[in-house]
Amino acid sequence: MTPSDRPTILLVEDELLVRLWTADELRDAGFHVIEAANADEALSLLRDDGPVDLLMTDIHMPGSMDGLRLARLVHAIWPGLKIVVVSAHMQAVDGDTIDAFFAKPYDPARVATRIRELLADARQRRAEVGRAGAGQLRAASALSSRNA
Repeated sequence: MTPSDRPTILLVEDELLVRLWTADELRDAGFHVIEAANADEALSLLRDDGPVDLLMTDIHMPGSMDGLRLARLVHAIWPGLKIVVVSAHMQAVDGDTIDAFFAKPYDPARVATRIRELLADARQRRAEVGRAGAGQLRAASALSSRNA
């Protein structure tokens, strides 16, 4: 399986050893992982390196913004992108921009399972929207044919 065949996760974690361990676990679970050490690097990767299926970010990071602010900004720019937030300092995160939260230390198998669920749900919704859009397009074409 090539990286393009696997879902792509952008992992944003400032602690090098945690980032390396998490990236390895996610790769072992079958994901293509792109790594960033902070929000600014993550935004640059999102802007320049092509499609990403899911953002997984720590909350407390150095740089111009923390992970929650990054999540809100990413949700505003790429509303279809799934977002998972992790933290050792918080127990839960509320908000409509976050799809899942895990407290550190987390079980990588549970994280991988939840990511698969989120991505499957996103694919299902895209398929439903595509079918609905195709039906609307056929109806609009039929209507315009009759009015022509």
